[in-house]
Amino acid sequence: MTVPIILAGHGRLPSGVGEAAEMILGPQARLKVCELSPRDSPEEFGARLLALAHDAESVLVLADLHGGSPFNAVRTLAATHPRFQLVSGLNLPMLLEVLLHTTDDVTELAGVARAAGRNGVVDVLESTW
Repeated sequence: MTVPIILAGHGRLPSGVGEAAEMILGPQARLKVCELSPRDSPEEFGARLLALAHDAESVLVLADLHGGSPFNAVRTLAATHPRFQLVSGLNLPMLLEVLLHTTDDVTELAGVARAAGRNGVVDVLESTW
């Protein structure tokens, strides 16, 4: 089975990135979204994240902002639920690459996310293509 992917972030950003990915790749059954609203407590957000993970053996969470509330909630969960792997800096190139990989190894998938996230940022004025 492929690793479930949860997009975690502020407001509608996770849904927007998820919808853009599905516009390009089509529906993605393993993709879940957890949005933080201004009314959410960290505990409520964490409970929703945990519910989205269900009984999955491992889960990759792509968070929008390192050190933000969604990131911190996942980090707290990961301390007691080692099946959570967390990468921050959510962007569309990162998500597309992750969704195109079907590995069962969440650590490998997190590496794909990190590399694609970095490589997806290009300064056009400095680019050679």
